[in-house]
Amino acid sequence: MFKQFLVFIFFFGHFILFSQNTDLDQKLKAQQEQEKLEKESENKKDTLTTDYYKIYFLNGKVESVDTSLNIYKDYKFNFLRHDSFDLISFANSGHTYNKLSYDLKNFSKPDIGARGKHFHYFEKEDIGYYNVPTPFTEIFAKSTFEQGQILDMLVSINLSRQYNFTIAHKGYKSLGKYLNTRSRGNQFRFSSNFNSENQISYWRFHFVSQNIFNKENAGIDADSIYFFEQATNYFVLDQFGNQIIEEDGSFKMIEYDGYLDRSRLGPAVFSRGSLYSKRFFSDFQRVLFRNKKENLNTLAVNYQFTHEYKKIEYNDESNNTLFGEVYDEEQTVSDQSRFIEQENKIIVSSDLNKLGKLNLSYALTNWKNNFKVYDELNPSEIIYALDLDQSDFSINWYKKLKKLNFEFKFNKSSKDDLKSDYLSLKIKGTPFKNINFEVNSSLIERSPNFNFKLFRSAYKNYNWFNNELNDEKISNINLKLSYKKLVVLTGDYNIIDNYTFFREATNALTGETDLKRLAVVNQANNQIKYYSFKLFSKIDIGKFSLVNTAKYQQKEQEVSAGNLSTLNVPEWITRNTLMYSANIFNNSLFIQTGLTFNYFTKYYADHYNPLISEFVTQNYREIGEFPRFDFFFNAKIQQTRVFIKVEHLNSSFTGYDYYSDPFSPYRDMSIRLGLVWNFFS
Repeated sequence: MFKQFLVFIFFFGHFILFSQNTDLDQKLKAQQEQEKLEKESENKKDTLTTDYYKIYFLNGKVESVDTSLNIYKDYKFNFLRHDSFDLISFANSGHTYNKLSYDLKNFSKPDIGARGKHFHYFEKEDIGYYNVPTPFTEIFAKSTFEQGQILDMLVSINLSRQYNFTIAHKGYKSLGKYLNTRSRGNQFRFSSNFNSENQISYWRFHFVSQNIFNKENAGIDADSIYFFEQATNYFVLDQFGNQIIEEDGSFKMIEYDGYLDRSRLGPAVFSRGSLYSKRFFSDFQRVLFRNKKENLNTLAVNYQFTHEYKKIEYNDESNNTLFGEVYDEEQTVSDQSRFIEQENKIIVSSDLNKLGKLNLSYALTNWKNNFKVYDELNPSEIIYALDLDQSDFSINWYKKLKKLNFEFKFNKSSKDDLKSDYLSLKIKGTPFKNINFEVNSSLIERSPNFNFKLFRSAYKNYNWFNNELNDEKISNINLKLSYKKLVVLTGDYNIIDNYTFFREATNALTGETDLKRLAVVNQANNQIKYYSFKLFSKIDIGKFSLVNTAKYQQKEQEVSAGNLSTLNVPEWITRNTLMYSANIFNNSLFIQTGLTFNYFTKYYADHYNPLISEFVTQNYREIGEFPRFDFFFNAKIQQTRVFIKVEHLNSSFTGYDYYSDPFSPYRDMSIRLGLVWNFFS
């Protein structure tokens, strides 16, 4: 029934939109203009620049297709396809990332959890709606680790000036160097948009299907950690099996590189996890009243519909003891959870001219989730279901006053359960030439995500229903100053109450939890203050450039005996790039080459728990203070960009103590190849 409803909405939306120009004269006029446009496009293809190829996003951001080659593109040439300065990747492509800092200015509704699988998940805000004068194609490709590759292709076509459709697919596969870390995925995106010729209405639609699969090893075991760190050295034993001691008191060692074959290192578990989802989204707007003289929409109505389905699975055929006991040892672990989120949203907007722009919205959201559950007395499969509703009323006000822009946002949820209340004020402007500033202050009160509230598993210790969790409260102020694109300074200050996190259930302060990793839900009973300063600078001297990004951050929290310090972050994060850029071969080839240095100080990093697809706080094992040097060579021929990168080239001579989390080693030196190829037909 639901599929039939979607089909009806799809075709009915098209019918409504296209029926606006039923008059024969209007049709003939539109046809003539289209023919004129096609002729001009054919005669002046060479004069078209990428500025004509526009990409529109749900949050109002507008971008142009960019085929340039610069250091910012190099920073984005990764699996996520955006700058990952605040993240550290795991050993294999397609796996999760650990956080080096936190952005707490999130106004979104409480999510379902499984945040470890959402770093490269396409949210609604990530889908672009294109408008292109000629058909446009983009191909992104990059090698992975061992067997496999990443291929992300996009084709966008305008059937007319008003109507566009875009099809994209991201597929990847990577075997990985460590046992049980294989990853693969398919992420299909379809988007379309229609804008009426008279600018009275528009319609946007997208469908996204995502299948993310990972073999999970929860890191390497305790013995393998030792062998990983001593990969090129090994103790010499006597005939009785005892370690031989040198005259200076040290143990006699021999060179041994057997464990540089990472497949020799034993994983903590042999399991697999997956995230499968489908999402339908529709956005229709109609201008009811328009001030033609001032070119203002005095009254417009917008309707948005979202239907999203997610299925999360965790399978473990060995029933290992790392996560404790299972209800039935004769059955394999096969945990499943299914989530459905459906939202209907009405937005009434008005451009009040001198009084600014005002948006009023009302959203009704329904969440459903089902769990496969195992009962201790009756191990047979049963279903645990939850059905929740929430409604939100919001106000957005925008006003430009001379050189300043004001933005006010307010949201209030009608119920206490799964609420997302917030109040924010943003002021930005350009008081002086080439100098921009932005101040943002917000108050947020939101419910913890679903995984904190409810979880069911075949493992006995991973079953909870926390209906009495307090709401997280966050006060934030953010300041940003920039001079052109050469210097950017950002400061951020947060006060957090009732911060909700996962922690080790036992022995979290001693390190004995490498034998068992039992995670429990916890709320900080003391206020947390978290602040950071980030500086970006770019210095050009001839054909050489020095690009620096550094972040200093601190967290203040009073921790009583027996409790854990949480929201742990490294004090310093830095990335420094020295590069050379030049046009060669009569300006037919542009090259860019250099060296990038990455570093962060030691901190008690959270470890990844694949059973719940979340990160868990620990206070006994630090990671960090290992330098990472990346060499890169990038080239651009017309609209084609080729990338060659030697990642972590210093791994073999700076010591094997580099980790992505306390149990998961970071990547060894590797050579990665790739390209971005754009076609303008």
